[in-house]
Amino acid sequence: MRNLANFLVHLFNRDGKTDRTYLSVVHDRCLFCEEPISDSPSYLIYRVCPFCRFHYNVTARQRVELLADKGTFKESYKYVSSMDPLSFSRRSRYRKFLAQDQSRTGLTEAAVTGRCRIGDIETVMIVLDFGFMGGTMGSVVGEKVSMAFENAARRGIPAVAVVSGGGARIQEGVLSLMQMAKTVTAANRLRDEEVPFIVVLANPSTGQAYASFANLADVILAEPGSLIGLSPLRTLQEMSKMPLPLDAHTAEAHVGHGLLDNVVDRENLQPRIASLLQILTAHKQGSSNHKNLLKAEPVESDEVEPWEAVTAARNSERPQANIYFRSMLDPFIELRGDRLNSDDRSIVAGLGFMDGQPVAVIGQQRRPLVEGDRYHVFPDGLRKAQRVIDLASRFKLPLVTLIDTQGADPGLEAEEQGIGNAIAKTLSSMLTVSTPMVSVVIGESGSEGALALSLSDRILIQQYAVYSPMSVNHSLGAAHHDHMLDREAAEALMLTAHDCLELGIADEIVPEPEGGSHVDPREASASLQTAILTNIVQLSKMSQGKLLKKRYRKFRRMGESSGHSQEAMNREVNLLMSITSGDAPPERPPRKPKRKDREKESTEAQVASDD
Repeated sequence: MRNLANFLVHLFNRDGKTDRTYLSVVHDRCLFCEEPISDSPSYLIYRVCPFCRFHYNVTARQRVELLADKGTFKESYKYVSSMDPLSFSRRSRYRKFLAQDQSRTGLTEAAVTGRCRIGDIETVMIVLDFGFMGGTMGSVVGEKVSMAFENAARRGIPAVAVVSGGGARIQEGVLSLMQMAKTVTAANRLRDEEVPFIVVLANPSTGQAYASFANLADVILAEPGSLIGLSPLRTLQEMSKMPLPLDAHTAEAHVGHGLLDNVVDRENLQPRIASLLQILTAHKQGSSNHKNLLKAEPVESDEVEPWEAVTAARNSERPQANIYFRSMLDPFIELRGDRLNSDDRSIVAGLGFMDGQPVAVIGQQRRPLVEGDRYHVFPDGLRKAQRVIDLASRFKLPLVTLIDTQGADPGLEAEEQGIGNAIAKTLSSMLTVSTPMVSVVIGESGSEGALALSLSDRILIQQYAVYSPMSVNHSLGAAHHDHMLDREAAEALMLTAHDCLELGIADEIVPEPEGGSHVDPREASASLQTAILTNIVQLSKMSQGKLLKKRYRKFRRMGESSGHSQEAMNREVNLLMSITSGDAPPERPPRKPKRKDREKESTEAQVASDD
């Protein structure tokens, strides 16, 4: 990685000038790994080394060929140019530089804009060409980019921008700087009109384009190894008192810091963008046909004993959210990062099609065993979730959340990063989503951390999952290490799927294989998908106004007149008081026998009666 960084500094910042001799040359051997590449389809078509996957720069025209459906690109604003470039500089060299690059590249400016189809979705495309004066943002570039955004907003079609270069054009002085304001003003129109906007950051992506419209996209992708950031890498090296990390300023580092959604190899870029456009524009293409699910009857499931449910919910082999997403969605496109400074891996989120139904998904999942198998909610994870909630609302995507957490992280770091604020804003965002929402408790669901992502129109719970207003481990186990105490607490609290159904907290129980989902993950995933789709189809029949009104009433009246709710709260208070005083926890009223046990007793009684 360090060799790659040094090579890129040499390539793009030699003596403070741009060296573009590598951009148009076909190489016999890779400049980085020195393997023969001249006969490789990956190199000839995509300009990617098949051995080390180094991505060579390509021109704007080549970008269009790689991304747009064949023969569909129609260029716009091709001949927009400055009336008198000399007015920007006292040096006549600027006119000479422009003429040279126009002659060499065949472009009139560093930006190519136009309309095309990507995956048969009509799209406005914007490409900055690093080969033309380093892809710098002059007045003409800013104008062409802004007009393209306004065209996309006016027509209601998505915009895709590929950024390569994007620094300041110093010959135009402060007017170059003002192109940031111009392009951001136009990019805001896309959000106002709820038009999808996707950005691809290529090598290098720095300066004004990066710090303006490129960071306003709904989804930000990057090519592997790209240098990305406001400042050039050489500037960072000169300003840093310590050696930079090996991956500093790269696309991979930006993903780790939550600033990008994904790093995508150039060979996979076109299908990835096409899938994203199909998902984000699906509400304009018509709804999926799942009318047969409206007639489906809920499958009755047996009641599970409390401790059996707790044990199954905490089983280390129980399927996690990302397993379910990859099983139920085709494709599943993960969106990463809070766009601030972090990517919390205890929450996985993204977009995809569930049996043809476009959905946005958010899932909580456990931390690795090496971290103590504690799975809490963190502020950066909730901020990532808020991004996906916003996408679901703006692009009319049903939202599915999978709940599996012990609760909000109780540490000082989470408090200092605003865990309370993150929970409150997530709760508020969930309640205002204008599309159907379905939440499913797939494991252990505890306290505020679980509630933050489960304020849905329909709350489902898997048969062996548990839902409690507190984390049993955190509230009891931390001070009392007797594992029998957890069993007693589980018996005393109403936290099983059937308890939640009786309390009115859960709307439906999703059956699992006997013993839990980990026994047969495929069967569990199939049952979960059917239940989610059925509820989405049912909710989709409601108007937006009715959906929001019904959701408001549901949570406004939660527990108002439920004797079960009052009983559960009283039992929990008594439980905590008994533990504090050292007394035995209060006994739970006898549970109803399981359905199969009731049937067995009924059969035995009938046989006895016949005798």
